[in-house]
Parts: sequence; structure tokens; C-alpha cells
Amino acid sequence: MIRRLLQSVVCALTCLVASTPGLAQWGMNDVTIVYPLPSLPGEANELISPQEPGLGGPWLPQKLYVRLPEINQGEAKNSTYRTLRVVAIRLDPCFRSVGTCLPQVRLVWQPITTSTYGSSSPLGELEAKDATIHSFYTLEPAAFQALLNDYERLRKLSARDLSDEPLQVHPVLEEQGPDGPFAQGLRKLMGKYVGAKTLWRITAMKTFVGSDQWAFLGFNVSDGTAQDIVIPRTRGATEQGFRTSQLTQSDFSSGVVTPAPQGGDNLMPILQNSRLLRADDPGLLSALGKAVTNIENPKIHTPETMDCVSCHAAQAAGSVLFQRIAGLGNLPQVMKGRFKSDLPLQNLGQRQNNTHVLRALGYVDRDLVLSRRVINETANVAEKLNRDAQEALATRLANSLKPDGQLDFSAL
Repeated sequence: MIRRLLQSVVCALTCLVASTPGLAQWGMNDVTIVYPLPSLPGEANELISPQEPGLGGPWLPQKLYVRLPEINQGEAKNSTYRTLRVVAIRLDPCFRSVGTCLPQVRLVWQPITTSTYGSSSPLGELEAKDATIHSFYTLEPAAFQALLNDYERLRKLSARDLSDEPLQVHPVLEEQGPDGPFAQGLRKLMGKYVGAKTLWRITAMKTFVGSDQWAFLGFNVSDGTAQDIVIPRTRGATEQGFRTSQLTQSDFSSGVVTPAPQGGDNLMPILQNSRLLRADDPGLLSALGKAVTNIENPKIHTPETMDCVSCHAAQAAGSVLFQRIAGLGNLPQVMKGRFKSDLPLQNLGQRQNNTHVLRALGYVDRDLVLSRRVINETANVAEKLNRDAQEALATRLANSLKPDGQLDFSAL
């Protein structure tokens, strides 16, 4: 009876806390932190490098990095390592792995160098090469909560409420620059939790000369040793590649995925040749629409259930499909799998329809790229953090109630 009463009190207080104005809410840009890209060559070192001192050693140790192949269009590994910089930080209180909930910090690294002939960037300005490394750092639950507490204090110092803003370059970083107080505070804060000691996984997107071919691979780290990751839906492959024609960037043409994904929610008819999609094949179109929305929904698919190419290509594939086939995105069977949130889900990234952009988060040249999958994941995490914070506060309030119904403020 008492237990049920306390549960009812906690539930009521949770609703009260959630509706109380003025409480700090986690927003999209609090969860996924995108750095502005400096423009002058001398400013590249303002961004975080792999050798940044962290917990137990560098943020991205070279002895583990060298296990990867050359990732930047055939450039020597050592040259790429020297130019890698963090372009985004992501927080996740529950990254699913083999049924386990792992609290994590994730970093997105790209080579940052001056632009050259053929780039869309002004000649001589800094730009990001398309190659990417993701590093994953797993924390104990108590350490992750300590990180959130530290980060909450840093957020309050900026006096900027980002809870209603869509994902973009972090507004405070944009305003203050990568050498400003928020950036420096973030760097110091992350160095307490991110480093060789907590490094759990490294993945990479490899690019090839010609900008028409990509490969995905990665490995987990345990006791300083690396174990290759098996890519889902590939029958045991540890690397998956994609190639498409150079002739067009508004359609997929002559697309080849190696190995091709198996199972449902399959985008292969789009990736092979999107020009062959016909409005008079409603069954196929409906299945493809459902595949796109399902792949982009973090409540339906995770990195354990979806292969790399399908996940990274879903943004461009969905843009091509829904623009070409009017009304397809509004079909009930397609809408059913679409991720929903009260947070702003609009995509402020560029090159959303470009079939030569498989990037999910980061930059192509100087253009910010955001995929719908990343935006949805970000909203999903922000909503969880808000729920957790509200429930924790409501529980503290319930535990502070004295028998006479008054609050025991010493317990708060």
C-alpha cells in the first residue's frame, strides 16, 4: 500500500516537474555538439587533436589508429593522423551492445587541411576531408552521471538556452570560437572522462581517389587489443564497401554494395539505380519508403541490426525516393515507422540530396552535413536525459516529504 502510494507520488511529482517552467532542459545541441570549422590554416590546432591528453592516455592513441587502413584517398596513415581533428562530440546514456546499455561519449574525427584545386572551398582555406573516424568511450554509470553534472554546470555558464533549437553548429561555439571559454571548458571536462582508459571502439569510413567509393570497418578495444567488428546483415564480413557512378550526384547509378545487405528494410533497389524507380510499382515503393523511415528510426534499428552502407546511405536514398515519388512519404505504412519527437527535427545540414555524400555527421569540404538518422538519435537521447532528470528530481522530492506532509529541505 505504502509502496503504491509512493509510486503515485513520484509519478505526480514527475509530471509536475516536467511542466515546471525554468527547469534546464536538454536540447539537441546539448547532446550532439558540432564544432565550427575554422577557416585559416593556423587555426586548425584550436580543434582537438588525437594526441590530446586524456584519461589514461591520448584521446585517439596512435598504436590503435595504425590498425586501420589508409582512410583518406590513399594518403599515408601518419599524414592523416597528424591532421585529424574532432568535429563533433556526442553523448549517449544508453548505447546498446549485445543487450547491454553502455553510457558513452562518442567523437567524430576528420582530416582538416587546406583546400586544393577541385574543392568547393575557397582555395587555401581549411576544409574537412570526407574520411572519418569515430571513437567510442564507455563509462561506468556513476562516471557518466558525473560527466553530465559537470557538463550541466558548464552549460549554465554560457547562459544560453538551446532546448528549442534544431541541431546545427553549436551556437555558443560558433559565437565564442574554438578557443573561447565554452570550448576550453568542454575540452577540459571531456579530458577527465575520455582517453585510452575508456576507449571501447574505433570505426572508420574510408574514401578512395575519385570520390565515388567508400568502405566501412572498425574494431572493439579490450585490454589494449583490438577485435574486428562483424557488420550486421553481411554474413560475417568485417568490411563493407559501396561504389556508385561519378556521372551524377542527384541519382544512384551503377551502385554496388559489397557485400550486399541481407534481410528486410533493404535499400538495394535505390542504391543500384534510382532512375529505374517507377510510380507504377506501388508495392516496391511502399517497401522502400518503409525501409528508409525504419532505418532512420533509432527506436527500430540500432548499429546491431543495420549494416553500415544502408545506415549511411539512407539520407540521400530517402531524399531521392520521396522527392521523385510524390506523396509516398505520407502513406500510412511509411509514416508508421517515422521517428517522432517534440524536439525540432528539421535538417539544417547541406547536400541532403547528394548521392555522393554518405556522411552522417560532420563536414564535406566546408559544408555541414547532418543525416536524419543522426538528428533522430540526438532527439531520442535528449528526450531520455530529460525524462531521467525529471524522474530523479521527482524522486528526491518524494523522499524529502516528512510524515506531516512538509518538505525536508535537507534531503534535497
